[in-house]
Amino acid sequence: MRSNLAELASSLAAPIPTKPRQVPRVFEQQRPSLARTFWSKPEAGFVARFAVLNLMGAALIAAAWVEGLLFKPFAADSSGMCYLITVLFAWGLACCLRRDWQSVRWVGNALVYLGMVGTVLGLIITVSDLSADKAQSFESFRQIVTSIYVGSGTALYTNLLACIGYLWLGTNAHLLARQEV
Repeated sequence: MRSNLAELASSLAAPIPTKPRQVPRVFEQQRPSLARTFWSKPEAGFVARFAVLNLMGAALIAAAWVEGLLFKPFAADSSGMCYLITVLFAWGLACCLRRDWQSVRWVGNALVYLGMVGTVLGLIITVSDLSADKAQSFESFRQIVTSIYVGSGTALYTNLLACIGYLWLGTNAHLLARQEV
């Protein structure tokens, strides 16, 4: 037993020459799978089709801006629904670029529902100031007409933006991947 301990002590004291061990780089091995998981590798053809399709849409937006129509929905909407619809639409476009078609479908459906909610909200704004007591004088009548104008602006513009966003995302999904929204 004593000899075993002596051998063990001598083997621990003397360094054993070894060549450096090759440590696999985990991140380097997992990078392709992580990239596919979080951002699918876009092919050049897909990115080109996406760019051309959305540049045509951007040209339509620029034409609306030149005509002074671009900011009318945001000015007429007192509820802020137009901003929400715009942010949701931008997220849907990012999902198109990522090829996350399930999220594109969800965003398209959410846009339709937000358009309906905006319509109902606009009608509520319209009817909230209507009463038979206010129709007695011209000033109160003017206030009623203003309320109708504000409410109908909210209703129609939110519905318009939601429909445009839905159609734009649907066109992207259909032409880029033959998906339905």
